[in-house]
This record gives sequence, C-alpha cells and structure tokens, in this order.
Amino acid sequence: MNREKTKQIVTGAFMAALFGVLSVVNVYTGTMFDIIFIYLMTVALAYYTFKFNAKMAVLVLFTSTFILFLTGELFFTLYSFFTLPLGILYIYCIKKNIDGKWILRVYSMLKNFVVLFLLNSLLGLNTFTDAKDIYYSIVGLFPLLESDFLKNGMFIILWIVLSFSEVYIIKVYTNLFILRMNKNKMMK
Repeated sequence: MNREKTKQIVTGAFMAALFGVLSVVNVYTGTMFDIIFIYLMTVALAYYTFKFNAKMAVLVLFTSTFILFLTGELFFTLYSFFTLPLGILYIYCIKKNIDGKWILRVYSMLKNFVVLFLLNSLLGLNTFTDAKDIYYSIVGLFPLLESDFLKNGMFIILWIVLSFSEVYIIKVYTNLFILRMNKNKMMK
C-alpha cells in the first residue's frame, strides 16, 4: 500500500473516531449541541473529500455512522447520516465544476423531509406540534403576524427555511475552512 493511501485510511479512521467522541459528548451534554456537532462533522468530511476523494469520504461516512450508532442516540445517528453527504456532494460539485447550489438545496429538502416526516414517527417526535409552538411564540412577540395561513403553513415554511439555511451554513463554513487550511499550507 502506498503512502497516500495509508494517509487516507488513517485520517478517515481518525475522523470516524472523532465523530464517535462527538457523539458521546453530545449524549453527555443532553443533546444540546447535536446540530452544531453535525455541521462541524459535515464541514470536516467536506474537507476530507477535498483533500482526498469522494469514494474514501463515503467510506468514512458509513464507518462514522456505524460508530455513531454504537455510541450515540438514534436521532443523532440518523440525522448525521443524512446530513454528512451534503459536505461530500458540495465538494464533488466544486471539483467537477458544477453549480451545485440547487443540487444541494434539493438534497437538503429531501433529507429534511425524510428526517421531519418519516423519522418523527419512528422516534416519537411531533414536528407539527413543535412548528405550531414556534408559530405561537412568534405571534406572542409580533401579533400582526397572526393568520390562518401562517398557522397552517408554518411547518412548510420552517422546512424550506431549514433546508436553504442549512446549505448556506455548510457552504460558507466549508469554504472558510478549506481556504484557511490551504492558506496555512501555502505559508509553510
């Protein structure tokens, strides 16, 4: 095995182990930081994809998911399994000179549909009730926003806003991280 392949495997194993540690920390902090941890993991996997290749990143994705399943909670494992491919997909689009803005948004919308609709029934969560609670808290602050359309459509609005903002966050932080890492490498 050549040196580059060994470096890919060791780095991938380190990332999977680090993701497992983040999962344990997430459980011990009461899942307070799970979304932040998932976005950090996505940016790290995007950097791994940038540095090596997408095939190895997919292997890291599945290894990480197995480790997360063993160490963490089910929602964190499933949400990260569906979110981590955003980093791989974003870097793949960059490397192939594809404008991946809408590809990422559509993937994020499908992922959030799966997570919000299908996984809710498996995990006993009720996103519709949560969306209505968010609506009532917004109306409590801004009574002018009270309407039946917003009350009934709050779930769809939150779904779209979540999908678009998630892609934006991942793109911005991935770009910052990759530019910063490459700048440091060039300075040495």
